[in-house]
Amino acid sequence: MHEEGRKKGQHLTRDDRHEIQRGLKEHRSFQEISVIIGCSPDTVSKEIRKHRYHKVREKNTEGSRTFYTRPNRCKHRDSCRRRDVCNKKKGHKCRIPCRECMKCNELCPYFVDAPCRVENKAPYVCNGCAKSARCLFDKYLYNADYAQREYEEELRASRLGIDMTRDELAALDGLISPLICKGQPLTHILENHRDEIPVSERTLYRYIGTGMLTARNIDMHRTVRYRKRKHYTDQQKISYKKKEGHHYADYQEYMERNPGTRVVQMDTVEGVKGGKLLQTLLWPEHNLMLAFLRESKEMANMVSTLDWLEEQLGTETFRKWFPVVLTDNGCEFADPEPFEKGLDGSQRTRLFYCEPRHSEQKGVWKRTMSISGMYCLKGPRLTS
Repeated sequence: MHEEGRKKGQHLTRDDRHEIQRGLKEHRSFQEISVIIGCSPDTVSKEIRKHRYHKVREKNTEGSRTFYTRPNRCKHRDSCRRRDVCNKKKGHKCRIPCRECMKCNELCPYFVDAPCRVENKAPYVCNGCAKSARCLFDKYLYNADYAQREYEEELRASRLGIDMTRDELAALDGLISPLICKGQPLTHILENHRDEIPVSERTLYRYIGTGMLTARNIDMHRTVRYRKRKHYTDQQKISYKKKEGHHYADYQEYMERNPGTRVVQMDTVEGVKGGKLLQTLLWPEHNLMLAFLRESKEMANMVSTLDWLEEQLGTETFRKWFPVVLTDNGCEFADPEPFEKGLDGSQRTRLFYCEPRHSEQKGVWKRTMSISGMYCLKGPRLTS
């Protein structure tokens, strides 16, 4: 139970709606439900009437016969004793009472419509009704999850479009667009016509950008010079423990045990932050560097380069030319496992990391960047 009352204007939550559904099932009054969720009884009543749904009579099937049950909605259905109103069998009276006939509501001249009162009387739904299982009338039910989805959809739809009528938008367009076409900035227009413009500067920019006004962005000379912001996706956090056994000290120990092993130095060269970049692979003993154009600085793009090389060269040739790869601690190389694992799932190389702020450990790569004999291969293109 809520200890404090709900603030005015505060919306009902999913839990509140489940409390309403539970209260209806337990035959609680609107007053009792309102005390539980901390709102007024009128709020509970409006919520039920607004978000209840209509359940139509189900189709019954008996053998090869299929028909829809039609309940007798007549006011006199309990006391009526009439028979053979339709005179279906001429010369023979029908033995079935008219109140049990499917056509009683349409043919009887004494019919007085009297549907179930729950449609227009509290609690307005059939939740918890003892007669609901055998009742043949259409039902009105309240479901908390259904009501929550309806509420969310209505909330989303209410925020679409603009908060202005067609005439108000036309008046705003007649004031703003001619002044913009004369070269006046929006800040200056708002300053001189503050009482006549009912929206903010940011909203005006949005109206112009979406084409709701006659003026366009091209009419505002400074706007077309602004560059649209780029939204970067955060790199997935990689546990530092995954680099255990791949540090520079481990690299030195591995080289002492396996002298003469070929080492490839790997790094990236980024021009504009967030744009395309080059992934480079350098063989120091041959002074040869290959560069692959990548769409973005993501680990999947870096791994795809090695996958493509293994596919083109073959696994055995790849292991011969890439037995050890030395790189830095950039986020694009954060997880060594996908780099070391081959296309068949076996280990294709060993990846090691330089120590932070020790570029001399990969100094040959730094010097080679100034050499003009660098071959740029297009390779596989993988967009993020």
